[in-house]
Amino acid sequence: MLAWVLALALVVGGTALASTITGTVAGVDKYGNLTLDLLTKTLLDAGFEFGDLLQVEIGGEVLQAPFVTAYSDVDVGSLLVRGPGGAGEAPVMLAINMGNFAGTYGAGEGTGVFLSVAEKGSYLAEWLNRQLVRTNERADYPSDEVFANFREVALGQMARGLYYRCSSPVNNELGRAAYADALIKAAGIRTVINLADGPEELEGYFAQPDFNSPYYKELYEQGRVILLNMGVDFRSPDFQAKLKTGLEFLLANEGPYLIHCTEGKDRAGFVSALLEALMGATVQEIKEDYMLSYVNYYGVEYGSEQYNKIAESNVLAALRELAGLPKEASLEGVDLAAAAENYLQAIGLGSAQIGELKARLKAAPN
Repeated sequence: MLAWVLALALVVGGTALASTITGTVAGVDKYGNLTLDLLTKTLLDAGFEFGDLLQVEIGGEVLQAPFVTAYSDVDVGSLLVRGPGGAGEAPVMLAINMGNFAGTYGAGEGTGVFLSVAEKGSYLAEWLNRQLVRTNERADYPSDEVFANFREVALGQMARGLYYRCSSPVNNELGRAAYADALIKAAGIRTVINLADGPEELEGYFAQPDFNSPYYKELYEQGRVILLNMGVDFRSPDFQAKLKTGLEFLLANEGPYLIHCTEGKDRAGFVSALLEALMGATVQEIKEDYMLSYVNYYGVEYGSEQYNKIAESNVLAALRELAGLPKEASLEGVDLAAAAENYLQAIGLGSAQIGELKARLKAAPN
């Protein structure tokens, strides 16, 4: 098993509390997250509380994971037992933040799961620090750009007016699609790399009664949108193969470019950080661009303890992995451009393609 998983999925040496909840895996989503046939209410009624560290027995593995409400409640690569949104009627999930639980542990539909409390409240302080609240009401945000998490990225040697990121301009589950669509039209976006969706999902968005993203649909019909339907684990062969395809699509088409997922936060955040590093952006610049999504969505205060903790457990952890550094190692003086280039070579891009990508990201659009 990968070392980064082993470091976070510790075998429990002590004795768990007496109450054990038994369930089975009811479904596996495309990211490898497991949905159990247990409601969050079942765990809460049994005395489990958010912030408890749980013992998870599944497929012969005995693991530890905190009981939390959101993927972002734990570090990248960490296990979690999720009660989505804290809602009692939501089914319990087992996941790895930005990873693939099913693939890592060979679990699938019908696999038995045993949950018990290993340590009461031992993750509570960390969980409370990570609680993030957002609304999907435009009136609660200061601008369309903030609401749609829309921005130009021009760090390091990246040209102005060339590269943009935002929440989905086509999936309206967050109520932001029409705003994002209007913003990408105003920016003159010519090429879109959609990290989140496949053709079936896209056609489903087009058929929704609230669909109002005509510019995106026009680009798609012109062959200027690629649908990658990616997971969230940037270490996985599937993610890497699809990213290679997406970057080759970028090279074959004109800018300005848009890269988006659903929120424009995690998958788009990693890809943006990768390209920013390739183009010579500093650690601080990459951190600030990544964290702007948390400022936009959740009002996380710039430079606060919460801000820095989220950055440490997400984008800075990813940069350390790219550079082959251990957790919490200093990034000072690290050649992030070389680390990004090594990653791109590892996913199958040739030296000439990487050189072309750098030249393309330096050149202002016509």
